[in-house]
Amino acid sequence: MGFLISDGYRKKTSTERESERFDYWHDIICDEFVQLDCEKYVDGEFSGELRGGVGIGSLRFSEVWSDPQIVTRSKQQIAKSTTEDFLISFQLEQQGLVRQGGREALLTPGSFTLYDATQPYSLTFQERFHQFIVQMPKAVLSRHLMHPEQYTAITISGKSGLGAVLTNFIFSLVKELHNVKQAPDELSENLVNMIALAFSSSVMLEEIGDNSIVLESLKRRVRQYIDNNLCNPELSNTHIAQAQGISIRYLHKLFQNEEETIHNLILHKRLEKAYQLLNDEAYAGHSIELVAYSIGFSSAAHFSRTFKKFYGVCPSEVR
Repeated sequence: MGFLISDGYRKKTSTERESERFDYWHDIICDEFVQLDCEKYVDGEFSGELRGGVGIGSLRFSEVWSDPQIVTRSKQQIAKSTTEDFLISFQLEQQGLVRQGGREALLTPGSFTLYDATQPYSLTFQERFHQFIVQMPKAVLSRHLMHPEQYTAITISGKSGLGAVLTNFIFSLVKELHNVKQAPDELSENLVNMIALAFSSSVMLEEIGDNSIVLESLKRRVRQYIDNNLCNPELSNTHIAQAQGISIRYLHKLFQNEEETIHNLILHKRLEKAYQLLNDEAYAGHSIELVAYSIGFSSAAHFSRTFKKFYGVCPSEVR
């Protein structure tokens, strides 16, 4: 496979004297990504090529074709750095192993994984390999993917589901960057949103099975979404599933061992919010009907019946 990146800059070890090539390689990958330790996997001559200098918005794209090596990001290097980036490695040829946070992601051609430059990690390549890398600020990814650190060092397939959609989109975009006329910031936001969906989708979650860290992260995200949208009368299982990029079936599976169903969770949160508003002096001039509508009920009568059943008193008595 040839390089995906045709624009930007190219840095090759072949431009240096043989005795200086590996040191040069170490310098260029540190300049391109973050401060790293790098060692040859086998002794002997070393060759590598890096292409970069392209991207959209705050996202940077790079491509590496290199001899075997072991790359390490240590606590000491992190302590000296102000960089807070996340990286995604797409394996194009041969294999790579990413270790972070007690997890290992084995990358084979067509798969990818996420890792966090603010935490220690290692990359191991036992054969000459080819990778495409996306680098982005943590703050940018966190706007779309809650607690992204929970998704690091998990192998995602780029051959099916949203993983395939993301992979095909990024590779096509890189090849056509010089023809892209859309606003870079808008395009990069759409791409980051697609990245977030690929990592949080039901396809990905089913692939990793019962990974409790990722499952708990998604449940927290669902609860936060409910809190932020209580006043929306359209809030429902379907609405939530679509917003989180998962199926309704998977949403039910996610909460099957919880004490409350999604429907009851929404209802109880609305009633708790209503109780707070009815006791808030700032809302003393609001009618019961207005309070009901403000927390997502479409009927004042239904609100009053449900409120009394839950609290044992009418909303007017609480006020």
